[in-house]
Amino acid sequence: MADDRLVISRTPGVIGHLVLVVLFGTLTVVMAFAMFGDYQLAVRIVGGVLCAVFIYCATIELRNFRTPPPSDELIFEVTGITRITGGVVAWIARWEDIEKVFLSLKFREYSRLNRGSDQFTLVLRPGASFDAQAAGLAREPDGDLQVSDIALRPRDAEQMLPLLVRHVDVAIEDDNTAVPTVPDEPVVTSAREAALDVVDDVVKIHVNGWDKRKMWAFRFSCLMIEVCGLVIVATTAGTAMRVYALAVLFALFVVTILVEGMEGATHEKKQKVVLELGPRGFYFRTYGTFVGAWWHEIEAVRWGVDHGSTYLDFLPGSDMFPLRHPRLAKLTRQNPYDDESESLSGGWYRLARPFTVNARREFETSMRKSERVEFRETV
Repeated sequence: MADDRLVISRTPGVIGHLVLVVLFGTLTVVMAFAMFGDYQLAVRIVGGVLCAVFIYCATIELRNFRTPPPSDELIFEVTGITRITGGVVAWIARWEDIEKVFLSLKFREYSRLNRGSDQFTLVLRPGASFDAQAAGLAREPDGDLQVSDIALRPRDAEQMLPLLVRHVDVAIEDDNTAVPTVPDEPVVTSAREAALDVVDDVVKIHVNGWDKRKMWAFRFSCLMIEVCGLVIVATTAGTAMRVYALAVLFALFVVTILVEGMEGATHEKKQKVVLELGPRGFYFRTYGTFVGAWWHEIEAVRWGVDHGSTYLDFLPGSDMFPLRHPRLAKLTRQNPYDDESESLSGGWYRLARPFTVNARREFETSMRKSERVEFRETV
């Protein structure tokens, strides 16, 4: 980087293609020995086929290496900022047309699986002479223009700052200031004491899982009836009584298969709904979707009832929550499945899956000793 020029590149590298060329070339040589060596005919035929396949793959990777992908860069120069996408200039913003630049630290939704690192977005406040429509830049909610569609890492921000401050007024915004660095574990500790499902300091609650106690009672009852039926069949001489006993056993077998099948379906990947309570936040995941939030964002939780189904509602503790989580706006409806349903009053959000009795009991047990979130009455 020169003192007056900085290039932030996201252009895919080509070194990987060269590595694959060397790899396929080596495999080709190995297969050539098998093809021309003193081996059986079948081995030589297989070696020749594989040799042809590896030569073909090496040719493709060599072509990709010699034809680099189009440039994807954000360039800072003495004259201004240039964005190159697909090898062509997408837009240019001159310094004299920019009033102020913001380095906005992106808010990270809670997820124990993808902690990630900090990322910045470069946002500019245009001057009176800036033609935003011609530049094709996206508007931010506060009226500023989002300059960078490239996720900037902390190292990029450190390199950009000296250059930016020489040309324009710079400010840094941070939406993660309230995230605790050393959290305690009241939820996880309570769950361990109650012998709940705790994996890697995360409490896992099967939201749509059936009541475990009722399932054990059902299985035990079925077993007792089956034993009694078999005893009757074995000890009774009357044919009619045996037929009745066998009919009951068959009916019970059918009912058991149906109940176990419906209960087992809730454990399938596409059907299972899980609420994960971690020491720093909660993570609600279904097949293909998730909702994550930090505990410091939540003021209270409660049970919400709609048409006989019980949902978990949570109340954000800040007016910034809707701005940080715009995609969660649909969770403000009373019935998450009805697009025309009325919104919840008081700013509450509702997780879009009903909780079973067993899931409600496990959630209340886990949250019993948590002092960071208030548990309110059911509505």
